[in-house]
Amino acid sequence: MSKGNYMTMLAKVKIWGSFLLISLVAGILCACGSPAPEVPPAPDTSSVLADRVEVVYFCRAQRCVGCIYAETGTRYTLETYFADELASEKITFAVFNVEDEGNAAIIKKYDAFTSALFINTIKDGTDHIEEVTEIWFHLGDDEAFVEVVKSKIEQSLRGEG
Repeated sequence: MSKGNYMTMLAKVKIWGSFLLISLVAGILCACGSPAPEVPPAPDTSSVLADRVEVVYFCRAQRCVGCIYAETGTRYTLETYFADELASEKITFAVFNVEDEGNAAIIKKYDAFTSALFINTIKDGTDHIEEVTEIWFHLGDDEAFVEVVKSKIEQSLRGEG
């Protein structure tokens, strides 16, 4: 390729590159200047109390000290602070083995696969499932563990779950 042809090709590449860059920048600026589409606000359900609350603990067949602690601490919290709600079944507590094939439907509903605590706030027949992962940071610290579980359940009862 001669030097003249090379320079012509280089000039074309520069021109096309500049054109593409300007087009890209113009497209971005035009898109950014467009008003955002109207999105209707989500209905405010924060003031709706929970119909009921399911506290569900999942475990494996082979249980470690931490898993046993989590179940025991959760049960203690429920029986100590929510005895009336348990008696009226406003709150229910259940433990399921994730390795038991008979629990497949509940395991799928909660998307559980190992030891885990879930709180399901049921409002107007709709599940609002939340995994309570903070409990694992407080194993062995009874006061902190109970406070985490208690506050999560109180929030759920208020319909904040």
